[in-house]
Amino acid sequence: MQKLSVTSFALLLLCTACEQIDSKGKPLQTPTSGSIHVMVDEGYKPIIASSIDVFDSIYRLAHVTATYTSEGAAIKALLDDSVQVIIITRQLNEAENNFFKVRGYLPKSTPIAYDALAFIMHPSNPDSALTVQQLRDILTGKAKNWKDINPSSKLGNLRLVFDNPLSGIVRYAKDSIGGGAPLTDQASALQTNEEVINYVAKNKNAIGIIAANWISDTDDKGVQKFLSEIHVVDVAAEAGKEAFGPYQVYMQLGNYPFRRTVYIINAQPRNGLGLGFASYLAGPDGQRIVLKDGMLPASMPPRIIRPSRK
Repeated sequence: MQKLSVTSFALLLLCTACEQIDSKGKPLQTPTSGSIHVMVDEGYKPIIASSIDVFDSIYRLAHVTATYTSEGAAIKALLDDSVQVIIITRQLNEAENNFFKVRGYLPKSTPIAYDALAFIMHPSNPDSALTVQQLRDILTGKAKNWKDINPSSKLGNLRLVFDNPLSGIVRYAKDSIGGGAPLTDQASALQTNEEVINYVAKNKNAIGIIAANWISDTDDKGVQKFLSEIHVVDVAAEAGKEAFGPYQVYMQLGNYPFRRTVYIINAQPRNGLGLGFASYLAGPDGQRIVLKDGMLPASMPPRIIRPSRK
């Protein structure tokens, strides 16, 4: 699979930094000018929306628009050639790469961040820390009642909620946590991460799965509101071990088990704005946004302050 180095990105941006317009006064398609539409896993709406705002403000002739959707929909759009750039939490598989090989090129896949799958509960739920096995039992339906987790619980039947049947969250939960087994019949699909947060905030027996990006930037007022309404579950590798939350330091140290890599996949056959946006996200400025928003940068060593433990 073809990857681009940050150095190569920077050189290309430097060579095209001048404003470039055509004879009709419209921006040419270069790494720093033109227009491009990007489809993004909805879990990363907070950070990508911020990144687009800054990128467009720096490169005045660049215009990036985004649709926030499921991972499955983004990949389908890429293969249908309705978009050329997507941001998701996996690389293309062999069959998907072969689709492009017959056209004579491979999409460029660049890691831009590490994020985590986060589990959230109603704040009144006393079971604020769970083991990997307990979460696996919830996902696969082995645990259907909160008493299966805590015999003294009075919350009744479990209700598992997630964002979208085609999301990267569901794929990761099934494959990497549930061992490939179908999700429990007590699971419900909503549409967005925000809807999952709102549902859990109103239902004491619910447990939700979201991208940690939605609750990682604790300086953001919207995130502060979410965190006042839900509880983020700490996860232990096994019973008797220390549990950790989905935070930068614990992802970096390998303490939190459900870390994922976020990729920007650029299928533009020429060096256009997709390359420039990927360069920005993988470069120092984009990586600082990643760090500030509470995710783990993919290509720069972060200085992380350990969160306080309650």
